[in-house]
Amino acid sequence: MHFRILGSLQAGVDGTTMPLGGVIKRRLLAYLLLNANRVVATHKLLDVLWPDETPRTARKMIGNAVRGLRLDLAHGAADTRAALLTCAPGYQLRVAPDAVDLFLFRRHVERGRTEAGAGDHVTAARTLRGALDLWRGAALADLTDGALNWPELDALESERLGALEDYFEAGLAIGRHHEILGELQTAVAEDPLRERLSGQLMVALYRCGRQTDALSVFRGIRTELVERFGLEPSRELRRLERSILEHAPDLEVPAAPPGERHRAPEPTRVATLVAQQPPRRPEAPDARDAPAVSRVLARVGRDHRREHRVVDRAEDGDRPCTGHRSAPRRTRVSVVLAWVRHDLSDDHDLDGVQHAMADIEAVLRQQSSQNGGTVGPVTAPVFSAVFGIDGPRRDDATRAVRTAFALRDRIDGSRPRTRPSWLRLHVAVVTGDACLSYLPAHSGVPTVTGDAVDRGFRLLAMAPRGQVRVCEVTRQATEAQISYHLGPEPPEGWEAVRVRTGAGQGRAETRAPESSGPPEGPGLARLTARSL
Repeated sequence: MHFRILGSLQAGVDGTTMPLGGVIKRRLLAYLLLNANRVVATHKLLDVLWPDETPRTARKMIGNAVRGLRLDLAHGAADTRAALLTCAPGYQLRVAPDAVDLFLFRRHVERGRTEAGAGDHVTAARTLRGALDLWRGAALADLTDGALNWPELDALESERLGALEDYFEAGLAIGRHHEILGELQTAVAEDPLRERLSGQLMVALYRCGRQTDALSVFRGIRTELVERFGLEPSRELRRLERSILEHAPDLEVPAAPPGERHRAPEPTRVATLVAQQPPRRPEAPDARDAPAVSRVLARVGRDHRREHRVVDRAEDGDRPCTGHRSAPRRTRVSVVLAWVRHDLSDDHDLDGVQHAMADIEAVLRQQSSQNGGTVGPVTAPVFSAVFGIDGPRRDDATRAVRTAFALRDRIDGSRPRTRPSWLRLHVAVVTGDACLSYLPAHSGVPTVTGDAVDRGFRLLAMAPRGQVRVCEVTRQATEAQISYHLGPEPPEGWEAVRVRTGAGQGRAETRAPESSGPPEGPGLARLTARSL
């Protein structure tokens, strides 16, 4: 015999659902199951079954319900898994620990917390997920109504939320923030004043590259607490807000545990970027081409490493050095990235591929020059243009998006002679702090590295053909001039659609203050709180 109360009330024998009769009998069984293996006084049953007014025949109705339940339980009494006993001053429902889904839930949660305490977060996440999957909806959903207010149900909901928080904690500990983000958002929407949930959502959003959304969660819960209760958020939540503003290292994604390492893609080096490609959305355009992304990035990475070996040999005296190495510096830039792909499944003219690549580079140089940008070191099929090298301007992001539009329109909007049908263009724009390094082989053109361009390459890998995708910082900096489709949200990026009607076309040299602080190495640059 088995009983289910984590959802609608159900009882069954050998897998067959058993009818339970009327509402009094069902409520009696439900309350006895909530207090299984404990004696419940008759006067308590009177209160919980008739919270408003107790009828004169209430005790007799309880007696009839008890007799009916005993007849039902007799069908499964051969294994003595359930028995309803009369024990002064009331009744006791004795059940085996594995006969009620509530007991199974509690056992799994306890085991999951033990595994998490031992540092085995992968197993803990799996165990806690199994415990939460026992819930089929609100506990006793078919019996609860406005007149039924049992404290045990509130306690059960608190147990569920506690297990859910532990599951999210385990997921964050093993870097599954993308997987749990949607469920976290739903949980916070249902219980917006639960601070631990809000803190976990802030961490997940931050790790997904959505720092502004993470800070919005904090502002939302703070407003609720102040306006409704006159309270400030807890010290832990305020400390988390400061950590997000300061990009504290302890907020970074933890190293993958041994059992999960095969799931984490290796970072790929390219000429001006450090990229780690995330999984593509199944419904994303050209998802079938995802393996091509890895192949292209790997080849570009090999070219970059070979280039640096040549530079190193030149500096060691194997060949004349054609330049000098300037000191790296940190500054705020906007970067346009263009990835050109072509299909060679048919017998295309290879000279046509070369001419098409040259045309694309020429268009990028022309448009970048018109908008005040600098074309970065070219490692085809990835081209880049940087805005803000000579000093950041307040409209660098807008200039970058305009350049991206012009490149897209010139290539995708041209005739087949210029842009063959087998040529595909993907464009992304990112804004943020970066490190500019001057390598001898690049003839004075800086190599741009840092967190901003890392995010740019991730966006580029997911950008559908013919679209311009931008990061959240770029969108905020340009939303007065650029129209966007609001969705999908980062990490897939925002789709830039067109320049807004009436937006200024000027090229005023409006300078913004340079970022301060020591130069950062590749992959270490971080957006400042001011840039948010």
